[in-house]
Amino acid sequence: MPGQLTERQDRAYEFIRGFVRERGKPPTLQEIGAALGIRSTSGVHKLVAALEQKGHLRREPNLARGINLVASDDPFAFDDGPPSLPLISQTSSREPEHLRRRPLGSLHVDPRLLGRADPDGCLVAVAGDDGMNSAGIRKNDLLVVEEAPWKDVRNDELVAALLGERLVVRRFEVANGRLHLRAAEKRYADESFAPDDDGCHVVGRVLAVMRKL
Repeated sequence: MPGQLTERQDRAYEFIRGFVRERGKPPTLQEIGAALGIRSTSGVHKLVAALEQKGHLRREPNLARGINLVASDDPFAFDDGPPSLPLISQTSSREPEHLRRRPLGSLHVDPRLLGRADPDGCLVAVAGDDGMNSAGIRKNDLLVVEEAPWKDVRNDELVAALLGERLVVRRFEVANGRLHLRAAEKRYADESFAPDDDGCHVVGRVLAVMRKL
């Protein structure tokens, strides 16, 4: 079992963990020092050595980015490989609880596409129309979506939403007590719903788009 960390060691560990999660590679000692305000490379070296001694990471000698998080300690360690997300099938907005029940399959996704999102709270969906074509999202594009209730979504964020049995991508806005979904294409009408209207279910934020050429 990994040993307990001091406050400074924990700050270093969380920086390394966040760096790996966002960029898909470990930081250098210089990058750790810059983030923590440590000017001495030897000081960073001692800090990393303490994390290794306590079982939170492993180091490969003579490599600038030779830090690896211990797989049993961190779900984003390199040993775990890329996260696998469910590819959801057609689902009704009236039954959003069925989103994950019968996936069409699963896709391995580069963790850098997820940013700070928890992979367990993410899924892959298929864009159902060309309403956001001029924004770079086309019908049948694969969408990496972080599930989130509409109350946790900020205005102007891109969301995936179920409208009946269609899954669409739209700009989200709350105004005058209603949920507004705004398309980028003029030929697609903006749509508005009461928060309790079961004809609309906001699945969550769109984090990334994947397309087969």
